[in-house]
Amino acid sequence: MIEAESLVSASAGIALATRRPDAVDISVRADADAPLVHGGDLPFDDRSVTTIWLGDAAGYLPVRDLVQLLAECRRVLTPGGQLVLAERGAKATYLLLARWAALVGLTGVPASAVAIGWTKHDDETEREPLVSILMPSYNPRYFLQALDSAIAQTYRNVEIVICDDSDGDAIGTLVKSRAGTPNIRYAKNPERLRTRKNYAHCLSLASGEYVKFLNDDDLLEPDCVRTLLGAFLRVPGLTLATSHRWRIDSHSAVMDDMPATAPVVDADRVIDGISLANALIMYGLNFIGEPTTAMFRKRDVAPRRSPDELPFQFDGEEVHGAIDFALWSRLLVQGNAAFFHDRLSRFRVHDEQGQANDAVVARAVTGIRALQQQWIALGLFRRFPPYLLQCRPLPKDGAPAGNWRPEPIPWMPPTDVLPHDAVVAWRSTRKHAFDPA
Repeated sequence: MIEAESLVSASAGIALATRRPDAVDISVRADADAPLVHGGDLPFDDRSVTTIWLGDAAGYLPVRDLVQLLAECRRVLTPGGQLVLAERGAKATYLLLARWAALVGLTGVPASAVAIGWTKHDDETEREPLVSILMPSYNPRYFLQALDSAIAQTYRNVEIVICDDSDGDAIGTLVKSRAGTPNIRYAKNPERLRTRKNYAHCLSLASGEYVKFLNDDDLLEPDCVRTLLGAFLRVPGLTLATSHRWRIDSHSAVMDDMPATAPVVDADRVIDGISLANALIMYGLNFIGEPTTAMFRKRDVAPRRSPDELPFQFDGEEVHGAIDFALWSRLLVQGNAAFFHDRLSRFRVHDEQGQANDAVVARAVTGIRALQQQWIALGLFRRFPPYLLQCRPLPKDGAPAGNWRPEPIPWMPPTDVLPHDAVVAWRSTRKHAFDPA
């Protein structure tokens, strides 16, 4: 929330033709309890409203305002709370809104339910849930080092799923050398899948509630899984946990940071998902990290729009050459991120990886530019200037959550404008230079 005092209510009515006596009324009508500001915040705290009654008028909003409204509904709903279409045109409105509700992480209520609408996932999890460490593998050169870093995790309730996409049997032989490790599952692809499909195949084999990719040339620090999982267990509303990472060479020596690996927070933080995705996409710079770096729930990349939806799409569109950008963007419009200041993984730079191929890099640049255009078309850039992240401290066990506030990315050029004022000015700008709308 940027401004305005938060209201308190178990239920809210939004864009209704007539107000409900059992709900705080948010609309453009003169008798509303609070105004409905298109593209703005709802005047409720996170996870504070159990039911939202939504009017048919929402179906007539511009897509940009509608996406923001649905994201705000998801933010303020309690886990398991419902967004209910409350007026006569509910069935038609559902069809208009379903795509965008899925985008922001809401799940349609069962067809057998009396209400028509969506629900918000709960955050319940086991005390020590299973984590799937997924290794989509092709190159045996550094594979054993990567595998050993997975085996060495201090969090023990893990499975290691290896999908071997290589032509030979070298990776299979290396796996056999660790046959005494009981939690390894190895699958040899009968034919080459290539990178994207092998990632998706690995994900489909995961049994864990949480997923952690590990590229075959990267390394995890021993406490990586335990630390990232710990954020999910104590902070509600997360869809991603990540950290800074080391950059290493072919001999595992630490290299100097490049812009994408330079620290973006100076302490452990919870970051508003849309503000983090906005910086990632608008700068085209992956400071969240490669797939090795982060952890997420498997359910959060499950198909919602159709059974054919793929995990590495954003709003149903492929992001060619940039699996990580697609995955992080998809997750961050559904919730928030935990970002650890400590470096919990090591990203290897060597002459055999795809990033060393100019054609691969050019394809990734094209994919990221297409993602930027999607992001701009949806108006998701309007929330925050890309150099500001909406943050609060990552709470320790049992500690209360701190207040949200915008914080500049440390390595961005300084400005004389206070972060709060910059956000207000950004949101009040009717048309930005890069915005064709």
